[in-house]
Amino acid sequence: MYDNSLGKSDYKSLTISDDTGPGANGSEEKWRWSSFSDEKGNIGFNRNVYPLQETSIVYGDTNGRLEILSKGASSTLTFIFVVKGTLDVMDTKRRRLQTLSAGNATSLIDRPDIKVKIYPGSSWVAYRVPITKLREYFERLMQRPYFQEQVFAPLHDFRSGGASALYQTVCYVTEDLATATNSTKGVLTSVYERLLLAKLFMTKPDNVNTLNNTAGRRIAPRYLQRAEAFMREHIHDPVTLDEIAEAAGCSPRALQRMFKEYRDTSPMHVLCEYRLSAAHEAILSGSARNVTDLAIHLQFSNPGRFSSLYRNAYGMSPSAMMRFHEKNT
Repeated sequence: MYDNSLGKSDYKSLTISDDTGPGANGSEEKWRWSSFSDEKGNIGFNRNVYPLQETSIVYGDTNGRLEILSKGASSTLTFIFVVKGTLDVMDTKRRRLQTLSAGNATSLIDRPDIKVKIYPGSSWVAYRVPITKLREYFERLMQRPYFQEQVFAPLHDFRSGGASALYQTVCYVTEDLATATNSTKGVLTSVYERLLLAKLFMTKPDNVNTLNNTAGRRIAPRYLQRAEAFMREHIHDPVTLDEIAEAAGCSPRALQRMFKEYRDTSPMHVLCEYRLSAAHEAILSGSARNVTDLAIHLQFSNPGRFSSLYRNAYGMSPSAMMRFHEKNT
């Protein structure tokens, strides 16, 4: 890992590996950075990493051409701002290409087949967040479970558009951290991380707009909250709707009505989402090695059905996620 200290820079032409900083996933390699010379023979790139608690800010600029290839961990979201020049985001599996010029921003998740090509003379800023941290924060703000992948619009104008507040906050945070003393830096990183997550939420991922409706913003009834707590405690146990309702303290029919009103889905669907989230965490932590055993452990009687549901939720099959995780850790 090549990591500059604050305020220093150094050009590199070697292939390096990247991480999210000192948080829970700090040692897990997620991206491979490779620099190539341009037609004039210029080579190298500069990168400064500003670590917070579990997230990080990365500033970079290129002399030659830079290619960043995902190693498939699929556990970090990167919101990237193009300050100068141009970059391409390529999804080779889905045959999609985004070209971002200066003033635009987009998000990407470190799943397989994602490549970022940054052209010579470009500068960028990226805010990187572990998916689990982002989901946890979104759930706290929305007062409801949030399992969907964070899907932002392909292009944001961060100079005047919806992502401008996030960009301005990123710049403010790094400037403040660069001049902070060691005694205050620990407190600042915690406070600034919460601020940045709030600003990221305000950019409104496309699929949050439909979820964060009036019902979603209201505080859920205590019966529903007790039901969800019971589900989280029993994701590895066989439970029925009647048992969930009994733990919540209401009738099954009343519980179904509450979930429909406040979650726009059924109690058993939410339980399934909790189990899929637990499966994802088990794979990323390295504690899951076999898809069939993992499915059975989480009460999925059909491993094929489990794989299909997992793929829909996280963009790739659990077996493929396990292979990439084993290869890159």
